[in-house]
Amino acid sequence: MNHWYLVASLPYLRFGEKPLVNRAAFLAACTDWLAEEDVAVLRAVFDNRCSPDSEVARRWWNSEVELRNAVVRVRSKNRNTDAARFIQPYEGFSLSIEEMVTDALSRANPLEQEAELDRARWAQADDLALTAPFGFAGVFAFALKLRIAERWAGLDDTVGQSRVEEFIEQATA
Repeated sequence: MNHWYLVASLPYLRFGEKPLVNRAAFLAACTDWLAEEDVAVLRAVFDNRCSPDSEVARRWWNSEVELRNAVVRVRSKNRNTDAARFIQPYEGFSLSIEEMVTDALSRANPLEQEAELDRARWAQADDLALTAPFGFAGVFAFALKLRIAERWAGLDDTVGQSRVEEFIEQATA
């Protein structure tokens, strides 16, 4: 089923920019146009869970697990440790994910590494949307991008600095 009006009404999201809509408003709009099961799948996305009842959600989750496994492999290699016990099962394989993770983790700055990993996730969302841009896949991809955009919009230097100071204080106490 296509959701022309819903997709057309969603604002354009750009990586690194504050989104013009938040998840509550997005989910509220979705309840008017989608079945309850589809809205539940979108809620699972915001909770970083896979909903096994959705093909597009399973495809996303497999690519997310592959990305995480690639991160584990690269970091284990850099630390000369065995990654096998941390690797999770998934279906499929994407050479581009492996390349994106390797590139991301070659950055010197941890913030740049995280940004590159989220850009890889953003690209995965774009790939998912291509299967049905005005169908549920397009709506699902928007939810993924919104989750990423909200994460980056919520980062604050002052809050981050205070969390680091708390962590150091707890670690040295």
